[in-house]
Amino acid sequence: MSMLCKLYRITPDHIPKLKDRPDALGELLDLAPPPSPKASFLSRLLGRPATQAPMPEREFAPIAGSDIFELDQAWHILHFLFSGSNTEGSWPSAFLMSGGEEIGPDRGYGPVRLLAPALSREISAFLNTRSFEALDAAYVASDIEAAEIYWQASPEPTERQRQVDELWRVVSDLQAFFERTVQTDSATLVSIY
Repeated sequence: MSMLCKLYRITPDHIPKLKDRPDALGELLDLAPPPSPKASFLSRLLGRPATQAPMPEREFAPIAGSDIFELDQAWHILHFLFSGSNTEGSWPSAFLMSGGEEIGPDRGYGPVRLLAPALSREISAFLNTRSFEALDAAYVASDIEAAEIYWQASPEPTERQRQVDELWRVVSDLQAFFERTVQTDSATLVSIY
């Protein structure tokens, strides 16, 4: 089973609604399956089809694909390369694993975390200080393996360079995601599942 991570950009208007109705988080993240019609005992006994109950009013429309950033399995190696730790670390370098406010139920590896617009700005500023050279220097396969990072780091030079190049593309896309988040004065949801 894989541990994956997604980031979601949300408007500030979503924040009070989420705090009031954390159970509606599934609607926003498009995780809640539509309710299936259930036949009553008599309907099943008499062979009548189930009647469709009216759909409850949705609190949130699902987040648009352009406001979702999928880190997939790269989240843990990026956390390690940013923070130097395999667990929680100092803010903002450890933003993928800590910080913000927990919202909603545990999704398997903890609840979704809400990073308000001010925290998203701090993350954007932090990411803009990252460089390819720093990422390359931090990418030491033996250190990654010793830290038990959820990533298969290669010590073989050609494969190692391919992995570093791939991770730098992810970091560049992550920088762009947070720059857009800051431009729109938005918040971020972090979900590890």
